[in-house]
Amino acid sequence: TFNSLLASKILLCFVSLELLLLILVAVVVFQSKLKYKGCYIQYKPNNFFWLYVYSGADVSKDSFFPLLTILWISCLKGVTLWDNNTLQEKSVENDQHSSEFEVSASDSIENKSSLLDVDASLKASFMSGLIEVEGSAKYLNDKKKSHHQSRVTLQYKATTKFKQLMLTPDETKNTQEAENVKTLATHVVTGILYGANAFFVFDSEKLDDSSIQVIEGSMQAVIKKIPSFNIDGKVDIKLSDEEKAVTDKFTCKFYGDFILESNPGTFEDAVKTYTQLPKQLGENRERGVPLKVTLMPLKNLHPEAAEMMTGISVGLVIKAQDALKDLYNLEIRCNDLLEDRVGRSFPQIQEKLSRFKKLCEYYRSSLQETMAEKLPSIRAGEEDEQELVKVFDDRDKSPFSQERLTKWIEDEEREVTIIRYFVDMMEGTKIISDQSELDREVFKPGVEEVLCFVFTSLKSTDPYLQDMSEYLEKKKLEGTDGNTPPTQDQWYFSDEVRAKMKEKAEAVKNYSRLFITATENDKYKGATIYHYRNTNLVTDYFSGYDVTDVENVTNRTDLMWCKY
Repeated sequence: TFNSLLASKILLCFVSLELLLLILVAVVVFQSKLKYKGCYIQYKPNNFFWLYVYSGADVSKDSFFPLLTILWISCLKGVTLWDNNTLQEKSVENDQHSSEFEVSASDSIENKSSLLDVDASLKASFMSGLIEVEGSAKYLNDKKKSHHQSRVTLQYKATTKFKQLMLTPDETKNTQEAENVKTLATHVVTGILYGANAFFVFDSEKLDDSSIQVIEGSMQAVIKKIPSFNIDGKVDIKLSDEEKAVTDKFTCKFYGDFILESNPGTFEDAVKTYTQLPKQLGENRERGVPLKVTLMPLKNLHPEAAEMMTGISVGLVIKAQDALKDLYNLEIRCNDLLEDRVGRSFPQIQEKLSRFKKLCEYYRSSLQETMAEKLPSIRAGEEDEQELVKVFDDRDKSPFSQERLTKWIEDEEREVTIIRYFVDMMEGTKIISDQSELDREVFKPGVEEVLCFVFTSLKSTDPYLQDMSEYLEKKKLEGTDGNTPPTQDQWYFSDEVRAKMKEKAEAVKNYSRLFITATENDKYKGATIYHYRNTNLVTDYFSGYDVTDVENVTNRTDLMWCKY
């Protein structure tokens, strides 16, 4: 079976019209369209195949794969290794009926690849962007956007038939296109397993951390019941009130090799769709798509045929997988902070987090581009695998090392937590996002006194983000010592600063004309309180109510505001 992915630079293997159609729909598990390094194989309605193959090798007379090869193949006058009579007579088709379902709560690329039966080498090409996926394989691209939600996936998989070419050793070697054997491909397709895949991805609404595991368990339990709701072809959904309360709060996305009138969006829709999937395959299961192919190296037919030089090691795939997974997780943590009510309320936090997320995305893209550049060369034996291993090892010495990035995001999570603590202390107090909004509150007609609890140490700039940006701009893919995000001077790590902030918040939290905002002010670390009177800033360090000398008070308003 095909377990090494387009093993050399491309596998274009043609036996008959049906086997040609196979390549359109799926090479291994990727249905409908296969893209290889930006170009693709696509079937045209006029019975022609246009095959755009980009290998990345230099153009030369001796190069097996040119930089860009465009092959035009007619279904009537196509390139086949055996004549039509041989193909028709020697093709054997056997029923291979099976169906299964599986429920998974994992969102990892490892688990998704396992569900789709994707091997390590194919996974490497997918992660690098060398191939794009369609049909049920688009499930690989679907990722959680938040850690504050539960996700459970239901897979339905069916197989229908297996078609293979049965030739004797002599017939195998009796090809009509000897030159094509030597120049056009590395393998020939000799068998096709047909069937279909479908994935129902259920996501919960946003949850408190304490309830994520509980809801996930409840979701798994009810989703496992879906096959039992099909009674003699009729849908009979029986749920307890507790189960219905769970299903009402999650959504559904569908990825499959089936053409549906409409995609399911709710649990009930998903149940109805699931029960109809076997019928979608047709009465005789004739509507299956190719799921997997069996290949034979062309070296078996001709000693001069091209062959795969080097495979991709599992160790390298794991390195790439771990690096990309870690970067995706950092982006999710950023999303959660950006969606947090505190993160949304303060532009300084929004700007800093958005920049960090964007820089991580840029770096991830650069890793994928490097993989896409080097993988074909490694497979062709033109470059050693260690060159790509070094790219991932060098990351540990850069500003994008996992340790440094994790430290940065943990610091931001702590900052948001501390801010939320003080915002909650002054519950119900309006948060002012910028100076213009504050001016509107201060200059409202009839307003005499305004207090504003000001976070003074929130900054939209960050030296470490600048280091990350410069690293990308200079494309320092060589090792660098980088910088470690500073921690000792951050206001949110100081017990003394937090104690003073708490004292200020306690002093003013019950005042009716109180607002919260963030304005950088290096005179005061952490926070201070601004006091406005009759549209003027009286002090930027209001300390509370303390009348010490009543005899000298000339204005009764001063009885409320006299300690600065």
